[in-house]
Amino acid sequence: MLIKDIKEEGKVSLLCLITKCEKGKTQKETPYLSLNLEDSTGVLDAKFWNLTEEQVGKYQVGMVVEATGDIIIHRGAIQLRVRTLTPKPEEDMTQFVRQAPMTRAELEKAVTSYVSQMREGVVKDVLTTIIEQNKDDYFTYPAATKNHHAFPGGLAYHSLCMANMALCVSDQYQFLDPDLLIAGVLLHDVGKIKELTQAVLPEYSVEGNLLGHISMIACMIDEVAKELGVQDDEDVMLLKHMVLSHHGKMEFGSPVLPMIPEAEVLSLLDNLDSRLFMMKESLDATQPGQFGPRVFALENRMLYKRKKGME
Repeated sequence: MLIKDIKEEGKVSLLCLITKCEKGKTQKETPYLSLNLEDSTGVLDAKFWNLTEEQVGKYQVGMVVEATGDIIIHRGAIQLRVRTLTPKPEEDMTQFVRQAPMTRAELEKAVTSYVSQMREGVVKDVLTTIIEQNKDDYFTYPAATKNHHAFPGGLAYHSLCMANMALCVSDQYQFLDPDLLIAGVLLHDVGKIKELTQAVLPEYSVEGNLLGHISMIACMIDEVAKELGVQDDEDVMLLKHMVLSHHGKMEFGSPVLPMIPEAEVLSLLDNLDSRLFMMKESLDATQPGQFGPRVFALENRMLYKRKKGME
């Protein structure tokens, strides 16, 4: 059985990857595990109760397991109450990781199309060079370790979703520079390829923890601009400003606030795409007419899934 096929309560058996494994204790001090189990079709919240300390230590993130147990509806969301969890070390974990909704070839084609429509100049040259120098990682890394687009290809897919929206915004507000806006969108998260350690189940690198992806991409723009001999061009400064301000607020990690309209749009679209992705993830695991579990990254809100979906 695949996770996407689970719709109702009952007994299940599935082959999956542990992508979250948090240890806890009940009020009676009995150990348990809070798990996320994943296959190529989705993620399943799971609880493994009444364990011994020895049993708790057997499981970790990155382990492929055969899980059996009972599907229950807990607080409006689907959850697995685990009965057995059997390690399957012979299985390739990469086969159980979700992928972007588009193939790498489709992502590359779409990004190339956006770049080809840009006018010739500094912005296009810097953008093209950075993507070309980091091509493999750009199209295979996730956009985050959790919360949103946390799967291989997520970085490019998230950026492309934002570019699609950016094109609509620039058509509506024609005083915007569409080339600068699209370039900022496509580059804003490129620092993630250095901030994170790998494409599948990444952790934060030492450099990532110490510097962060925002400062990393600003440095990458500087380096490429020097290679191209355009480091003093105003467009380079504006492109750096866009990536430096794309979290929107200083308390969210941006060293400066958006001070050009293209930077404001970038920040809003980044927030919009990431939050809507998290909302869809929550609703996909929620029963119609019910509230799902609280989502910490969305101000700890519960989301309601309407009884009648879109036809």
